[in-house]
Amino acid sequence: MKRKRIIGMLLAALICLSPVSAFAAETPVTVSSGLNLESWETESTFDSQRTIYGEAKPGTQISVSVSRKNAGGDMVQTQYQDLTVGSLGIFSATIDLALGYNYVTLTAEKSGYELSSDTVTIKRVSQRIKKELQSMIALPGTVY
Repeated sequence: MKRKRIIGMLLAALICLSPVSAFAAETPVTVSSGLNLESWETESTFDSQRTIYGEAKPGTQISVSVSRKNAGGDMVQTQYQDLTVGSLGIFSATIDLALGYNYVTLTAEKSGYELSSDTVTIKRVSQRIKKELQSMIALPGTVY
């Protein structure tokens, strides 16, 4: 009986101390600017580029991809970057944004953790629209 308990305790310890576990947590990543991973809404911008800054555990593999839908409605990847988080635990990536809808996917992977992936939609709007909006005068209660 004691032998079964000892073997059971050793197996439990081996499972708990294993670097890959069925109960592994999602790779911890915090994006401090450039992407709002908490929002489900499409963000609009006039900028042609976006710099993403964040934090993760050192050694985390980060990939950033930008995709767009083609004429047939299929997703086509237009950019891809891989980077490894350094010893300070911070990362940054600059992406180009085309006019229209850009689907930005940030993926993080670290040994001992589950893969983490989030996609954000950013709509880039023409500078012409920005100029038109700047020239408009908005008066409260005025209906056109």
